[in-house]
Amino acid sequence: MIYTGCQLSSVAPYLQTGESLRRALEKIAEIGYTAVQLQGASMDIPDKEIAAALRETGLDCVATQEDYPFGFGENPQRAIARAVACGCRYLTFALLPREADTPEKLERFAEKVRKIGEMVAGAGLIFAFHPIGPDFRQMEGTPVYERLMALLPPDMQLTFCVHSCLGSGISYAEVLEKFSGRVDLVHFKDSIPGPDGKPQLMPLGAGSVDWRPVASQCAAAGVRWIFAEQERWQKDAFVCAAESYAYMQGLAHSL
Repeated sequence: MIYTGCQLSSVAPYLQTGESLRRALEKIAEIGYTAVQLQGASMDIPDKEIAAALRETGLDCVATQEDYPFGFGENPQRAIARAVACGCRYLTFALLPREADTPEKLERFAEKVRKIGEMVAGAGLIFAFHPIGPDFRQMEGTPVYERLMALLPPDMQLTFCVHSCLGSGISYAEVLEKFSGRVDLVHFKDSIPGPDGKPQLMPLGAGSVDWRPVASQCAAAGVRWIFAEQERWQKDAFVCAAESYAYMQGLAHSL
């Protein structure tokens, strides 16, 4: 069975103070979501305050997501403490350092990730890497994300944003098949071409992606959680989150 939730990067501007975060979580719960992935919350908010807001709203914080160059790489223990405080099962990281741009440098980076992974596992969490658009580019004939995953332990998870690989020449089905059993968490993000030709993010079902075959492929690959994600909006962020929720409910019933 696949469960659904909200990637809280979708409402990140409302996660910058304790009071604003609590109100945002209340709205997410009122929409009908029962689970979230925490990303974008200010590190100035005490972890216990976030944990209390999650309990009060009845939201299950399945995972957190951190950006390696913006604090996580230097102080992984801080992010681990937050994930543990929030009752998470997973901790995901994204954004490779720009300097990891050759196979040799990527291998040195992987050594750092392996050490962090030991800390994450020691805290009882499952560690995951979340590739974004540039990570699907080729590095000497192999996609960067695939090259990095090959350098990491076999229990390292891949948190997969389907939207990130669109236009890369790599199909979502290829990623899900290759890492079947190691992709517990997936992000669904929809878009249409904007006036400038760049993707304009939309609520799920309002964009150009047919999510039914994607969801079926996720089920076949053993995906456990699908999170709706939309970090830019043409209207109220919570209205967008509600529309994505309604769409995902229908999608889940079709599986």
